[in-house]
Amino acid sequence: MPDKNSDEILYLQENQIQPLSPQELFTQITAEIDFYQRQIAILQQQLSILTGGFTNG
Repeated sequence: MPDKNSDEILYLQENQIQPLSPQELFTQITAEIDFYQRQIAILQQQLSILTGGFTNG
């Protein structure tokens, strides 16, 4: 599977495309949510370091 951030464009015929099963879709969505939650935690940690632990909130 190509990187979703790649500039490479692939063209597929309709008969080459198969929908994901509900379980595969759930697994992919869950993995993306986990990835972005980790990214948010990293950014929050970096922000805390930069602001010395002081935030508006």
